[in-house]
Amino acid sequence: MIDLNDASNDEERLALSIFQAMDRGTLMEELRELCTEDFVWANSGLPTLAGLDAVFDLMSRGGFRNEIPILETQTHFSADLLHIASTGNVVFTERIDHHWDADGRDLMTPHICGIIEIRGSQIARLHDFYDTICYQQTPTEIQPEYTLAAHRERQQRD
Repeated sequence: MIDLNDASNDEERLALSIFQAMDRGTLMEELRELCTEDFVWANSGLPTLAGLDAVFDLMSRGGFRNEIPILETQTHFSADLLHIASTGNVVFTERIDHHWDADGRDLMTPHICGIIEIRGSQIARLHDFYDTICYQQTPTEIQPEYTLAAHRERQQRD
């Protein structure tokens, strides 16, 4: 789970905010506030999204699950921040991202190094680098006691 208190400056807090919005499931509602209109989102092995309209278009068609079949049943996302550093308007993160389904299976867990570029008070570029072998990963087992509601409740408490 992303904690904005791990940031040491405004740029790092803003960079972490996009992952926190993904974690809360509110990215689409927060995207225009967080990112520039010409925001660029690049992921290893996937087409680069240039502009917010491209991001909204992809998300309206089912998001990255259209590009990565293992994500077909994804219902939510979380990330574990391992390291964060910044210089000027560039923030570097090392994370482990989790792509969950409704049964609590972790479908895909890429270990990611990401670069976030800030322009003004918004994110202009997010570029994540990882080994695309994760696209063929075997999901974890179903967690019988897991519910998305309990997951969201824990997020709000923490």
